Amino acid sequence: MAKRPWRYWWLAVGGVLGAPSSAWAQPAAPAKGFALDLFQGAVLAPARVLSLGGAYAGLADGTEGMVANAASVGVRAPYSVRWFQLTGGVSLSVPGLFDDNDLDNSGDDVTERRSFLYLSGEAQMQAGAFGLGLSTDLQRHTVTFADSDERVLVTLGRYRVLAGGALLDGQLAIGGGIRAVTLGLETTDAALTMAGVSPQLGVLVKPNWLPFRVGLSYRHQVVANTTLGSGGVVGDDGVTRAGRLLLPSRVVQPWEVEAGVAVQVGPRPLNPRWINPHDHERALRDSYRRRRARRAATRQRRLARITDEALRARATRREALREAAQLRRDEQHLQRDLALLEQERAARAANWPRESLLLSAELLVSGAVDDAIGVRRFLSQGQPSRAGCQAVGSGESINFSPRAGVEVESLPGWVRTRLGSYYEPNRFRYQPERCTQHVGRQHFTFGGDVKLFTTDVFGLLPLATYMLQAYADIAPRYQNIGLSIGVWR
Repeated sequence: MAKRPWRYWWLAVGGVLGAPSSAWAQPAAPAKGFALDLFQGAVLAPARVLSLGGAYAGLADGTEGMVANAASVGVRAPYSVRWFQLTGGVSLSVPGLFDDNDLDNSGDDVTERRSFLYLSGEAQMQAGAFGLGLSTDLQRHTVTFADSDERVLVTLGRYRVLAGGALLDGQLAIGGGIRAVTLGLETTDAALTMAGVSPQLGVLVKPNWLPFRVGLSYRHQVVANTTLGSGGVVGDDGVTRAGRLLLPSRVVQPWEVEAGVAVQVGPRPLNPRWINPHDHERALRDSYRRRRARRAATRQRRLARITDEALRARATRREALREAAQLRRDEQHLQRDLALLEQERAARAANWPRESLLLSAELLVSGAVDDAIGVRRFLSQGQPSRAGCQAVGSGESINFSPRAGVEVESLPGWVRTRLGSYYEPNRFRYQPERCTQHVGRQHFTFGGDVKLFTTDVFGLLPLATYMLQAYADIAPRYQNIGLSIGVWR
């Protein structure tokens, strides 16, 4: 394998490596100028999103909400007790633990690809009503050929950069930004990346103290046809290859509209009004400013009564030293009082009742892609399947995916459990025409959080209580399990 250029290190860090495919027959070429359809039918997302069946656009909580609704960066959680807050998360899952997984629901067994890993990460910064977020997920596949030792490494990356804020006392969150797609290919004599970006928008309505939310997000189609790097070779047939892998003319992630609603039943509020620390601390800070102003006025009156300039100068220096010492004491007292107010806000969030039943539902609509094939056929390069049926086209029509989930704190203060389900539509056209029996499939998802311990990791991180998250997605010819570590709220 040729040495990889340094500028592609980010494709490998966190990249996910699958076992080599089975041996190939000589591949049949897709049509010249084909597109690669990056439609994601199975939910690949952080723990809470996946275990709720992907029904998260109407909830949009936390950093994981960025995958479902661009407005999530403008949502301040009740436990967010500081004006400036940094949060993040990482999830790892195995969407192909068993050899017979049909990862894209094509029903096409052309390639016996073994399991590959899926890695996602999120980071979010919020300052008052404003927020910024970054979310990424990566997949990596290894493709081999029967008649040579050549390998092709294929890395699929999805990235989201979002900005947003809250309006109407936090009852309306809006957000927008870009999403980007990359397809990275590395062979013995090529290292190149196809990349593209497009906009996305989101909105979330969450009336204070009412037990429901409504969310809507639109993500424009991404067309990745900008190529970075080198090594693609145009053959005599006019088709570009990287090694022996035929390259698409463009990589397309279809447009998406995701609309959802969330309802919470029980004594725990879904939408408590967020207390802005600046508003909460304003009266305290104003009281210290008034004290300083009163001392200054008294000091000026006292000095004005001294007629001798030399005496006034000495008195001024004494007053300045006395005021400097008083300001240091004031600052100490102010920080103490501010810490007490922060503890008050934290206690408010911690003392909400734990009992609740959260219900979430949504509809995801995915757009069509012209002249496209699916990821699995791209990796298999058209090898005829043993079943005699082959998915030769992808994304020729709009698809609909209804989703629903339920969450309950089954052991208040210690354990949360989730159940969900969603429909994965079939997006493929097959040859021969008799292969019309392939339809969509229903997924059933499961997940849970278990409270662990409280630590500051030897002083390296803020003191926090951590939890272990486990989740699974089960469907015909598909299994996905995962684990992650998060902060218990």
